[in-house]
Amino acid sequence: MKRLLATTLVALGACSTVAVAAPGSPPRARLRTIVCQHALDPAARAVSATAVMRPLVGTRKMALRFQLLRAPRPGGPVSAVKGGDLGAWISPANRTLGRQPDDVWVFNKQVVDLAAPAVYRFRVSFRWTGRRGRVLGTEVRVSQTCAQPELRPDLLVQAVKVQPLAGSQPSNLYTATVGNGGATEAGRFQVRFTVGAVVKSFDVQRLGAHATLQESFTGPPCAAAAPVTVTVDPTDQVDDYNRANNSTTVTCATSARDRTARS
Repeated sequence: MKRLLATTLVALGACSTVAVAAPGSPPRARLRTIVCQHALDPAARAVSATAVMRPLVGTRKMALRFQLLRAPRPGGPVSAVKGGDLGAWISPANRTLGRQPDDVWVFNKQVVDLAAPAVYRFRVSFRWTGRRGRVLGTEVRVSQTCAQPELRPDLLVQAVKVQPLAGSQPSNLYTATVGNGGATEAGRFQVRFTVGAVVKSFDVQRLGAHATLQESFTGPPCAAAAPVTVTVDPTDQVDDYNRANNSTTVTCATSARDRTARS
């Protein structure tokens, strides 16, 4: 009688001995096409693959090992994702599965909360063990790739221009160029200028993907001891995937004329 065990597990994140099947029989080791799930929310990004394993003659135990390989870009350096039971050997809950010729073990492995941008690929090892722990055969299958793009906005300060203004009271015109280098629109946020003790903020309703805008204000002159700092989204209203480029500071000399800083 044919026995089939289907298992689903949700996680985070060489030479082989050939397993020979009888002529005309189904393959002893198979890896189905992977499922690649893209999402704006990192926690919802996922990749999964299904392994199908059938016994060899004399099998007492079947085991699988899933490794998830990650590269920052196609052709880039590869590293193994760690977490859960990735990299560990696992066996069916029914430990007698594999002792009958028609037994089938179907195991679905899903890894979630994937970093992006990155390219992922499963490497799955199959192992059959007989009596006294003797290894009867091993196989390795490698999946297709799953490219995970970074879909969140990336707000950044692209440039800050400082222009002294003529008049009875010394002042400067400060102009900031703000961009969104991400793949999706950024919702409401602020652009904040700080010159010494003076703070001026502007509300921005939205900024489309790969778009730019400018905000300006007239304020006191900046100096070496009182630089001008421009910060985009200072209150973290946007799910910005890279906040390292959200702020730029320009140090001004007392006699500075037109000055532009670019990040």
